[in-house]
Amino acid sequence: MRTRSCLATSTIAVFAIMLSCCTFSFGHEPSTVKLTQISGKVTKQGSPLKEGDLIQRGESISCEGNAEATLTWSNGSIVKLYPETVLYMQGISFETDTKTEKTFLRLEKGRIFAKAQVPEEMFETFEVRVGNIPVLTQGSEFLLKFDETQKEFLVCSCIGRVLLDAEMNQIIVEEGQQVTVKMKEKPEGTPAPMPQQMATALMKTSKSIGGSLLLEEEAKSIGGPLAVKIGGIRSRRGKPPFSLKCNAIIKGGSGKIKSIHWDFGDGQSAQGKEAQHTFTQGVYGISVSVEDQNGEKATGQIKISVEEGCNC
Repeated sequence: MRTRSCLATSTIAVFAIMLSCCTFSFGHEPSTVKLTQISGKVTKQGSPLKEGDLIQRGESISCEGNAEATLTWSNGSIVKLYPETVLYMQGISFETDTKTEKTFLRLEKGRIFAKAQVPEEMFETFEVRVGNIPVLTQGSEFLLKFDETQKEFLVCSCIGRVLLDAEMNQIIVEEGQQVTVKMKEKPEGTPAPMPQQMATALMKTSKSIGGSLLLEEEAKSIGGPLAVKIGGIRSRRGKPPFSLKCNAIIKGGSGKIKSIHWDFGDGQSAQGKEAQHTFTQGVYGISVSVEDQNGEKATGQIKISVEEGCNC
């Protein structure tokens, strides 16, 4: 009996040591959505909201009168609601196998400015439905305005691509374009260049409500730790063959770079500050490694997904 007791005690002790040495990862969870900015009377299901309140699946957010509100996703996306707007939260999911977060919203009236973005290790599918028409993106910044009386809505894309994927017709709005869509049995609309005044106003809105994971500014700082990130990639998902042109955004270090090396995750590589590559179907990790004249090194990474029928 004593031998069994000692054995059991030893087993428990060993298991406890194993637990203390291990870190368990349960993967990402779907984003939580929080009201981070508010002005005026904003309600949820008719009850007044305050900053810090969470927005759950099946809830409608209403901005009454001149009220405005900003919703922030814990994984990076941001949506601004303008006055006289009603937005319905249909739900958020996360697919562990593809590391893709999916957000489903419905614009019932008014207008929103959406920053559909997630961290570099994840992917995004962001859908805002207007009537029966889904407005989709894999990562972009866009304005959506719904005119109920005219039965039409306006889409302006200031960063990235937006797709209107109705069953009878598909309309692609590229960066810098806008389109007014007539809500008929077969939705109609032809994208055209966005007026400069509108583009300037939207970029101002983008900066005012939070940082962008889709824009990069060339770092010119010298000194401090050497660091590098991958820039130039608007969308990290696409259909094969998927061609990307990216650049190394470097800061810190001596300011004089000795080498820049790219690894595309498919056995191919390149040298230099800019690199271009075409990918076949699959998921790839792109990395860039830099070294300055003092021998200091840094690495940046990003993942891309190349899929058939991804609505990219």
